[in-house]
Amino acid sequence: MKKTLKFEEHDNVVIALEAIEPGDRISVNGAASDVISADKVPQGHKIAVKEITRGDTIYKYGHPIGVAGEDLKAGTYVHVHNVLDPISNWKENYLYEYNPNSLTEIDDSFLLNDPPKLYGYRRKDGRVGFRNHLVVLSTAVCANKIVSDIEYKFRDVIAITNPSGCVILPNEVERIKAILLGLARNPNVGAVIFAGLGCESVEAEWFYDQVKEEKPCAFVRSQNYGSTEAAYADLEKLVIAMKAELDKQEREEVSVADICLGVKCGASDWTTAVASNPAIGYASDIIVKNGGTSLLGETVGWYGGEGVLTKQARTRETADKIIDMLTVMYDRAKSMGRSIEESNPAPGNIAGGITTLKEKALGNVKKGGTAPVEGALDFGQYPEGKGLYVVDNPGLDPLSLLGLTCSGATVLLYSTGRGTPVGNPIAPAIKLTGSPDAMKLMGENMDADLTGISLGEMTIADGGKLLFEKIVAACNGEPTIAEKLGHREYAFPLLMGAL
Repeated sequence: MKKTLKFEEHDNVVIALEAIEPGDRISVNGAASDVISADKVPQGHKIAVKEITRGDTIYKYGHPIGVAGEDLKAGTYVHVHNVLDPISNWKENYLYEYNPNSLTEIDDSFLLNDPPKLYGYRRKDGRVGFRNHLVVLSTAVCANKIVSDIEYKFRDVIAITNPSGCVILPNEVERIKAILLGLARNPNVGAVIFAGLGCESVEAEWFYDQVKEEKPCAFVRSQNYGSTEAAYADLEKLVIAMKAELDKQEREEVSVADICLGVKCGASDWTTAVASNPAIGYASDIIVKNGGTSLLGETVGWYGGEGVLTKQARTRETADKIIDMLTVMYDRAKSMGRSIEESNPAPGNIAGGITTLKEKALGNVKKGGTAPVEGALDFGQYPEGKGLYVVDNPGLDPLSLLGLTCSGATVLLYSTGRGTPVGNPIAPAIKLTGSPDAMKLMGENMDADLTGISLGEMTIADGGKLLFEKIVAACNGEPTIAEKLGHREYAFPLLMGAL
């Protein structure tokens, strides 16, 4: 008897919790069944548990995830070879399920009776950082050399180089502003220095003027010095002085309400929706219920899950903004002669058991937990209140993580199904997986092992509580594995780049 998992009563497919061979009888959620497999089914992939006629809907998680491309008997392997993705023209068929009468709040069981002690750095705007970084930001590619040299000499300084800076369209200028200001204003940044050339689209002094009242701040402009060597010498003096200033700052007692969590999944497989993302959602609910903030990004990962997000929206304005964000990205792809549906699911997702874009999206949005969505933020925009917010940012791992920190995330939960080592320069990234394969391949890069959920040995609640404990430890200064190993991957999510 081979074990399978069924999410909802009316689902007509189940997940193979172990590899299945032709002729194997399966159990469903621990109960014996009459279903005998007709095919070889890899672990994590789907098998039909009832007859499905060609053209009928395939249900998983209690939601439609695809359409049968042929008649399927009970016991048939169900995947890309016999399933059609229901998202073939998203813009004409998206789900809008906003209904204020059906909005639910997080259950009171998520309230902490004995909140943990937390210590952080209170900034002038009231936000709290759990790291106290000195960050040097390049405002143009022509200043990258002196910024990179700083990182080479001072390994405890965060140096961010810039892939462009000029000869860019006006909307790209606004994106550069959003990136650099978002990073500079992150509460984990105790002090910031902007390094520029002097003739870029947005000069270092402009950024300095925006931030100088908020935290220790300075700028250098290479063209003022006669050479990059002279500019570097002055930059190094500023770094030494600011490091000394930051060393004087001490942590103070704060609370769970001061946490701004960013949630992310990458290299998704079958365990992402079964284990990792629901556990992230549980941890997110703990933080939000106790007064904190959580940010859900990866706009491209919402296609097919927009019905869930609009249903959880606190206001119609937020629900409308979610659809607007998706529409803008969809139209941008169309303007290039392609469609969003062509990019997802990725080959790794398919190998990991994910068949359709909708199936992937329904797993993706589980990271938001059960909290109402309080608002939808543009790239680089900070939340004005507490609670769960969705953030418009890219799906590629280092881009998405950077986007979350540009909106104020101070600690990150990052699930991976296939295994990835990526970290972030600004916020500690807590890496987790529910995949036995990922633990074998990349276990040394994981902070939390949630394979017990996938194997039926741990509950989602237990996994969520474990992640919350990891969050508390990281906020109190315990380095994550990505931090220990020096993973500071990032990339700028530009719209078009230099012309």
